[in-house]
Amino acid sequence: MRKPPFLAAAPYVVAAIALSCTPAPPATDADCRTLVDRLVDAELRDRGLDDPALAARWRASAQSRFEAEIAACRGRPLPPGALECARRAASPEEIAHACLR
Repeated sequence: MRKPPFLAAAPYVVAAIALSCTPAPPATDADCRTLVDRLVDAELRDRGLDDPALAARWRASAQSRFEAEIAACRGRPLPPGALECARRAASPEEIAHACLR
């Protein structure tokens, strides 16, 4: 199976969370996994793909491939409003550049 190119950005997004200096509550496992899921959803939407089964497979693949990055994300400060921003984001770039800064 061909690896989606957006998955290459996931470690950078998780690193952005890990390096954030914003005083905020620590990210939970669920927060980190939600961000990965939102990256998948935004990438699929960018490509014009609206298949729930495909989205579920890509989310599961991303969760598995980036387990180490998700573990590193846990407990790190998450910018205020980052999860809500990620839920509204129209693209993976918006998540990385607007929501996690």
